[in-house]
Amino acid sequence: MSPRPTASNFTPKQGEYLAFIYAYTHVLGRPPAEADLQRHFAVSPPSVHQMVLTLERTGLIRRQPGVARSIEVLVPPELLPVLRRPHLK
Repeated sequence: MSPRPTASNFTPKQGEYLAFIYAYTHVLGRPPAEADLQRHFAVSPPSVHQMVLTLERTGLIRRQPGVARSIEVLVPPELLPVLRRPHLK
């Protein structure tokens, strides 16, 4: 079993994604879809997908193959950054 992720295991941008996924899941009772991440961060679908793959590969999230909205944050909530509104350009 691998050690639990820590705050030093992720970049500030990854932390923003993790904080959003965590907050979305706790407020709405289900994880966000990639389209929800795309809207929140105002990025392209491939950008969101690559971030999700990176978060999964580094052990920061877990997903169930073939199951929609199955993202689970593996970082303890106390290590997540404060969720902030994205800077609008």
